[in-house]
Amino acid sequence: MRLMQRDGVNKRFAHCMDMLAKSPLFAGVSREDLPHVLVLMRARCHSFAKGEVLQGFGEPFRYVGILMSGEVEGSFDSERFDRINVNRFTAGQMYGAAFACARVPESPIELVALRSTEVVLLDVGVLGTGGQPDALEAVLLRNLLGIVSTQSVFLNRKVRILGQHSLRDRIVVYLGGLTADTDGWVTVLLSQTALAQFIGGNRSAVSREMGRMVDEGVLERDGNRMRLAGPLERRPRRRLP
Repeated sequence: MRLMQRDGVNKRFAHCMDMLAKSPLFAGVSREDLPHVLVLMRARCHSFAKGEVLQGFGEPFRYVGILMSGEVEGSFDSERFDRINVNRFTAGQMYGAAFACARVPESPIELVALRSTEVVLLDVGVLGTGGQPDALEAVLLRNLLGIVSTQSVFLNRKVRILGQHSLRDRIVVYLGGLTADTDGWVTVLLSQTALAQFIGGNRSAVSREMGRMVDEGVLERDGNRMRLAGPLERRPRRRLP
């Protein structure tokens, strides 16, 4: 029976296996065991057209998704009905780990395909429910914990950005959280519109503020490469107690 299931999974997910094998969720899982894991986690593969909703506001959040192709944006609307971008996901990345683990009954975010997208959906709620987890489930649970922890760090950064009172401080905190090269330059991969949504502003206001920062010498800009300079760069960081 297991052999039949594995053969069926190998056929249905043949085009996904290379991408799934590289996912952090399956680190330490052999290629031979991967079909069994997909059966265990009730894997399903879905395609979404551009603009189609993968996860709606207020809907139960039951599955994590691993993108095989395309791009997905997670966002919510503020009390003033401004669209706030939470994160974007591309091929190979996973979304929804914390929400799916918590079995959130009403999703606080909406997930929308930004272009034609294929996603493998997995039910993480089945892991460890049969008593003592076996060795394979233990590996998956450990990996899942690491993913949830990483996403928690990201969301903490997002909260810190949105907690800034001024748009300039939001820009500074956002840029300060990116990985810089040896000369202090960072690469912003988001478009101007996406960046504005990510930090909770509007495109024109962010563009004006960044222009002022450049004029004042506190920001250097070369296309999508940027570097904080002047007083902002030299401002001492406050240490946590």
